Amino acid sequence: MEREVYRLREKRIGVSLERNLRPFARVREFTAVRLVENGKVGSALAEGRDEGEALRLARETLRFSKEEDYELPSGCRARWNRTFEADVEDIAGELSALADELGEKDISLSGTVELITRRFSVESTAGADVDGAYSLMKVELEIGGRVPFQISAGSASWAGLKSLVEQYLGLVGAPREVKPPKGSVEAVMAPVSLYPLLLGSVLWKFRGSTAVKAPGMEAMEGEALASPLVTIVDDPRDEGSLRYVKADDEGVKAGRNVLIDAGVARGLLWDSYTAWKAGRESTGNGIRIGERIFDGPHNLTLAPGNETLEELISGVERGFLVLGIRGANTLDPTTGDFSVVVTPALVIERGEVKGFSRFELRGNVWGLLKNTTGVGRELTRVCFDEGFSISLPFLRTEVVV
Repeated sequence: MEREVYRLREKRIGVSLERNLRPFARVREFTAVRLVENGKVGSALAEGRDEGEALRLARETLRFSKEEDYELPSGCRARWNRTFEADVEDIAGELSALADELGEKDISLSGTVELITRRFSVESTAGADVDGAYSLMKVELEIGGRVPFQISAGSASWAGLKSLVEQYLGLVGAPREVKPPKGSVEAVMAPVSLYPLLLGSVLWKFRGSTAVKAPGMEAMEGEALASPLVTIVDDPRDEGSLRYVKADDEGVKAGRNVLIDAGVARGLLWDSYTAWKAGRESTGNGIRIGERIFDGPHNLTLAPGNETLEELISGVERGFLVLGIRGANTLDPTTGDFSVVVTPALVIERGEVKGFSRFELRGNVWGLLKNTTGVGRELTRVCFDEGFSISLPFLRTEVVV
């Protein structure tokens, strides 16, 4: 019998702001066990550190598993600690100060700021011996005013909140409502509007499980998928990553994987099981959600370019800046087709913001990437509760409205 034991302890402290500041603290802890016995695979989890209960539950699932000769992956030995601390009072003080400063401009502020520290370990009879920890600051803000919008961001250290909103405030001070642009125009996509579209499409096209379950629909090496300005990597060892790990959730060594290099597809992400099904090797991308492992990114990053936000806007003769979208759930990840409502959009003429609008936008994610004309140089990092993160710059592209 082979056995793998995964333990996670996640602590969150932070402050939420609606009408009042409310501090909070939460701790989540669970133990997951995966077994391979007599050609069958079983997995389960138990709350807390009850390995015995997780083992009992995993044994019960063995009888429902298909007989196969899959074996647990050969793990690595890894240790790391990229953690930091912040005081709830400091977080509350900065959030309150920002709310007061914006209030003087008749702009409201609400949302949540939290410090998340995750520690996980993996031990297995196949050789995994992993113990790592990392912290991140997660920020979700609602900015209200003449042009309301949202900010989702994070950092790998305790960073100030004001810098997250400063670049937007000069754009949305008090513009008038104007008619939306029509025809073929350029759009500057803010990270908060880009990631709901990009993530689902990339997860479909660059996961090994797509190659296993839907052969021919995965990205093919050498396929031109985007503009030469676009490079997408998964790099969990990037010091700025919100998920900083040296091994994946199966205990396999994790490293930098290039998905798209200068517009051209290079490789897929594999966990050990889907790699085994395909006769491949794991790329160290086994991500655990509960008791299950899936092949996914640690820190998906669209590599930054060399333009500031001001330069991206100034390069637009006629178009708009997307500060938010609604209806991203309509995205078809298998094709990249989407139909969303852009709201708010800042209408741009001859490189200047003339007002705001809202309208429907139909398109294709891979079309956005192929038509890219500029990439910002600053990354916005976003963390998801599933445990992975995405890092994106502002991106300018050609669309049809």
